[in-house]
Amino acid sequence: MLQAFEKLSPDRQQAILNAAANVFAEEGYHFARISKICEKAGISNGALYKYFKDKEDLFLAVVDNCVYLLENELFSTMTVSRKSIFDSIGSFLTANVQFNKEYCDYLRIYCDLGSPSMGRFAANASKKIETMASRYTIKLIEESKSRGEINKNISNEAAAYLIDSFTTFFAYSLVCEYHSNRFDSFYSASGRRFSVDERMQIILDSLRQALNIII
Repeated sequence: MLQAFEKLSPDRQQAILNAAANVFAEEGYHFARISKICEKAGISNGALYKYFKDKEDLFLAVVDNCVYLLENELFSTMTVSRKSIFDSIGSFLTANVQFNKEYCDYLRIYCDLGSPSMGRFAANASKKIETMASRYTIKLIEESKSRGEINKNISNEAAAYLIDSFTTFFAYSLVCEYHSNRFDSFYSASGRRFSVDERMQIILDSLRQALNIII
């Protein structure tokens, strides 16, 4: 990101990043064209290169914006101490559904970061996103253990990874048909399709069992 971009108004910055996020989500990083991003953002190609060195620089700015949105719109829902851990996880799952409605492009980019084709961004993205996720989740677990809600014998790290795996799986199922079908395949022998609300309840029930019996 170049200084010229930082001098734009916050609304203009967000409009450009949102336009880029839409194209990256629809086309994928490797096939996204700068010309299409500029068309959606309502700027010239020349103007974009005054704001970003190249497509990779722009994508990294979109990822940074994604991290900001994930923290403020999603993970912040985990830190309400008066709730039980399962109420907090339920709020987090509900926030995922709302996030998908408002910021679907960013959720798709987040999910796509885990694909092999995005390996060049893996270290940078995972350090920012997963370190943040771990921090919020471990704090939630520590609070829950202090209230006697979950098995104290499970390590904080193991419990955090378990919760993150289930909730990430849920987020993937919101934007990816493959993961939606995968969820149903695991939990429905008859092949029945679950609603979003049913999936959330299944995840909560599964975590209740796992966090209370793992030793």
